[in-house]
Amino acid sequence: MTSEARLAFVILFFALWSLAGFIPWSLAAVIRRGRHVLPALPIALAAAALAGVLVPLLGAQDETGFLVSIATAFVGGVLGTAAGVALALRLSADAANASDQG
Repeated sequence: MTSEARLAFVILFFALWSLAGFIPWSLAAVIRRGRHVLPALPIALAAAALAGVLVPLLGAQDETGFLVSIATAFVGGVLGTAAGVALALRLSADAANASDQG
């Protein structure tokens, strides 16, 4: 396999892992009606990509490993979305408290 083909596969895998992380974020955006979810988007995508890339790094490099990496990326997206929304809520509450005191 040429290096260009390998690069294409890696880009495709990261695109699929990011898509798997985008799905839980979009569900959270619908549920929360867009409130405090935008800062969670890069966190969700990064968590999904990190979770997806961990599977082949741990040794599962066959078809089953690919499917497991997609599922793991989805779980990483869920965790990243939850962490991002919690962080956005906390920063929003801190900003509201600072403006009330000042």
